[in-house]
Amino acid sequence: MTPGFALVESLVALLLTAIALAALSAGAAAGVRFVRDARERSAAVVLAADRLEALRAGPRGSGDDEVAAAGVSFTRVWRSEGGRGGPVHLEVEVHWAGGQIALESEAFP
Repeated sequence: MTPGFALVESLVALLLTAIALAALSAGAAAGVRFVRDARERSAAVVLAADRLEALRAGPRGSGDDEVAAAGVSFTRVWRSEGGRGGPVHLEVEVHWAGGQIALESEAFP
C-alpha cells in the first residue's frame, strides 16, 4: 500500500455513508408528508360523509361552515337540488389548505 491510500479510502467510505444517510432522511421526510396528507384527506372524507348523512336525514338545504379536525381547518359547502317527486341531488365539498374533496349522492323525498 502506498502512503495516503488509507486516507483516500476512508474519505470515499465517508462520502458513500453521507449519500446513503441523505437518501434515507429524504425518504423518511416523504413518508411523514404522505402520512400527514392521508390523515387530512381521511378527516375531510369523514366530515363530508357526516354532512351528507345529515342532508339525507333532513332538513335539506344549502350552506357552509368551518370545522377544525386533525389540527387542520376545513371548510364545508353543501347543496341540495331537485326533489318535487324525483330524487334530491346532494353534494358536499370540503376544502382545506392541502386540497379538496367532493361527495355526491341522491335521496328520495
